[in-house]
Amino acid sequence: MNSTAPPLAPPGETGGSVTIRLLFALASFVFLADGAFAQDLAGSLAACEGRVVSEIVVTAREPVLPSLPSRLNWLTDAVGSLHTTTKAEVVEGFLLLSPGEPCTERRRAESERILRLQPFLAKATIRAIPDPVAGTTRIEVETTDEISPVVDVRFRGASPSSARLGSTNVAGQGLTLGAGVERGFAYRTGFRVHATAYQVFGRPYTFTFDLDQAPLGRTRSLSLGYPFLTDLQRGAWFMGYDELHAYTSFARPGLADLSLEVRRRFWGLGGVRRLGIGRENAFVGALITQEDMAPAPYAVIVSDSGLVADTTDALGGPPPSYRNVRFNAVVGARVLSFTRARGFDALLASQDIATGVQLGILVGRGIPRLGSAADDVFASADLYAGLGSPRSFASMRIGFEARRDLRPDRWDSMVGSGRVAWYTKPDEAHLLISSFEMAGGWRSRVPFQLRLGDLEGGVRGYAGSRAGGAVRGVGRVEHRWLLGEVADRAAFAWATFADLGQVWAGDARIGMDTGLRAGVGAGLLVAFPPESNRTWRLDVAIPLASDPDARWEVRLTGTRVRPFWREPDDVARARADASPATIFTWW
Repeated sequence: MNSTAPPLAPPGETGGSVTIRLLFALASFVFLADGAFAQDLAGSLAACEGRVVSEIVVTAREPVLPSLPSRLNWLTDAVGSLHTTTKAEVVEGFLLLSPGEPCTERRRAESERILRLQPFLAKATIRAIPDPVAGTTRIEVETTDEISPVVDVRFRGASPSSARLGSTNVAGQGLTLGAGVERGFAYRTGFRVHATAYQVFGRPYTFTFDLDQAPLGRTRSLSLGYPFLTDLQRGAWFMGYDELHAYTSFARPGLADLSLEVRRRFWGLGGVRRLGIGRENAFVGALITQEDMAPAPYAVIVSDSGLVADTTDALGGPPPSYRNVRFNAVVGARVLSFTRARGFDALLASQDIATGVQLGILVGRGIPRLGSAADDVFASADLYAGLGSPRSFASMRIGFEARRDLRPDRWDSMVGSGRVAWYTKPDEAHLLISSFEMAGGWRSRVPFQLRLGDLEGGVRGYAGSRAGGAVRGVGRVEHRWLLGEVADRAAFAWATFADLGQVWAGDARIGMDTGLRAGVGAGLLVAFPPESNRTWRLDVAIPLASDPDARWEVRLTGTRVRPFWREPDDVARARADASPATIFTWW
């Protein structure tokens, strides 16, 4: 099936500083260090480089469903009937190759990598088949879908508390659509409607819509953007609106949680332009943003029978409200190469690991004439570095932001987080992941608390702990042992893990120093189909330190491969909504 002209233009191929070229040479050495990859690359170059694309043929396959006992065949049939295989034109919309245009190995590899980023695809392969007689090449694209139906039912005791239905690939269009309802018990009944389209107007634009009317609080979000997916595109842009009405919770050992009602609103519009010099890229752009925050005058206790006013003033009064209108300059640079690794964050799926360095910086200035209540300067930075191969890979990502109020000349709203990780894979069956995560906030204008047992960023085994503070650090070690596949329908692995972490009170409104706390456990990991980017895991975690509220716990979670690391929500809630990632998604 033929495609239209490629939506992304090639960069220039000259220029660049000595320092950047040395970094790129180091990244390229690591990129080509794996012998199997080098062999595949040589074959692709021979088939693709210098030849004109004669045609593009897309073969989209339905997902491989797990085998179930015969009495449960109705379930497999139901899932299959609800799934629509991804349309060929959707796959073509992500390609950087077109009939009549020259084929390059870089465009082929980048197209394949972009397809693997899509959450509705489990697997993607692009092959260049040469025609020696005509001197052209045919592009064959083969994809396999993820299982798209979504069913989520949760219970409170023996009673259903919420239900959600949806699909991650509605009508084969790469559209995620879901709706759910939640019982409020002592509060109103909640509902949610969510939609994400990863391709709009036949282009790789991302559209999101979220309306969540929770039993307490509300979220409204609408955005449209062109995320930065590859060095071969000339720019990226973003426009969006978020409205959040939430109750921020603060744990107190031995007492009921306090909750502070907070209303936040944000809108932003901006973009960046790539200044490419080969694979060494710089970015410049601008972003205009407005953010409002208005906390309630007092905290409450969210009880089973309704809201109860707090009379202790444990929070020391609410934080002040604020309104910011800022003009932000965005700059970035990156020297990255991508290597395909198998079985890192997923059991058997291929993922693209980035070697090299990238840095994004945003600097903004408040504009009182446009309604900003403060004359301030805001700065945010995001740094990534990676080095290694599919057998041994180390990487880190660090993000930090801060605000300087020019009238009292004082820094505040300092929030930072980061992760350092080392993946070691001695053979196909074993994987060792060692990592350290750190997060914290200082003089934050947005109320927050980091809990020791947070389900995303905390120490496993301490979900019931009531300890929290302003700073949290957690080290993790996990060993995975791939047990094998069952009839090409599912893959299984066994994992053992240990966490060691601590929370510091810092300047949190309610916080404590916990000292080091350790937790250990084991889990069963499942992926279906075997090369799915999604992994389901059932973990049992046990706390080793004395904590009156922590007990052994069982967790059932589902995750999908993401670019290295996503910041936990309890940290993200303390941040301003303006950052380099607001405009473009790093790789």
